[in-house]
Amino acid sequence: MVAPALGRRAFLAGLGAALMASRWPLAAADPGEPAAPRLTLLHTNDTHSHLQPFGPGPYQGLGGIARRATLVRQLRGSLGGTLLLDAGDVFQGTPYFNRYKGVLDYRLMSMLGYDAGTLGNHDFDNGVAGLLTAMAQARFPFLNCHLDARGAPELQERLLPWLVLDQPGVKVGLTGACVDFAGLVAPANHLGVDWRDPVPPLRAAVRHLRKVERVDLVVLLSHLGYDMQGAALDDLRLPALVPGLDVIIGGHTHTFMDAPVRVPQALGETTVFQVGFGGIHLGRLDLTFGPGRMLAASGGPVAVQGGGGTGDSWSVADIGQEKIFSRG
Repeated sequence: MVAPALGRRAFLAGLGAALMASRWPLAAADPGEPAAPRLTLLHTNDTHSHLQPFGPGPYQGLGGIARRATLVRQLRGSLGGTLLLDAGDVFQGTPYFNRYKGVLDYRLMSMLGYDAGTLGNHDFDNGVAGLLTAMAQARFPFLNCHLDARGAPELQERLLPWLVLDQPGVKVGLTGACVDFAGLVAPANHLGVDWRDPVPPLRAAVRHLRKVERVDLVVLLSHLGYDMQGAALDDLRLPALVPGLDVIIGGHTHTFMDAPVRVPQALGETTVFQVGFGGIHLGRLDLTFGPGRMLAASGGPVAVQGGGGTGDSWSVADIGQEKIFSRG
């Protein structure tokens, strides 16, 4: 893979993104019946500072945040209620991170209108202070219910154990979880922040969202990994331990999934989905609801690639002493 070159070169202008329907679209409602509430979750994970499309290699021409912006805009324009979410590891992977330290990533994600995100292990690669500097550019909340950041009060204040977002006809509860730091994050990079077993805090968060907030949907933004082969807690094992999770949007293992999977749990099923890495795909989950609960989920990955549409216009703007990209 060829990483993007740094310099004053802007993103390719007018990058189109083909508007792709879900590979598993929901069936049309009977025109004689009231339409059931619907919600679409658009999501990314492990984008790793891939702000431009991939160069020569197996993913050549895929990805790029300008194309993602176009695709998100088109989908939001054609759908009803929509949330845009991220499952962590935004940082590390290209010279954009080496130079901008995640500041550019979070600023551009804010411009795309992300509704919420969580943290992955690589988001601590510049230490807590570096993470906080980048988070200052984020205009969306960060969710984690089990990291003990009392030794880093500013980060503790930024991390929410749960969040409620109202969408048309649907009340959505969100929480977040992160993989164990051991062997992945240098102790110096998480000073004041300790990893704790996520299961008890997740049970408490789900209970609060269900019983107190009375949400219709509980979504976990997970950076635990899809399938850790028994070596650690993962998205496949978690539903049995934390009943009541409706959806897990995953990250960490860079798992390319053709479709979400349904994992049995004590209160029904949990829909689990992850879309690889590098912003190559945008995840799409289409959900339908009955009174107080999710009835059905379908979806798939949407390729982030050039298309024939008019696309968004992105131009280079001076912000501070650096050239960064803004929507024109």
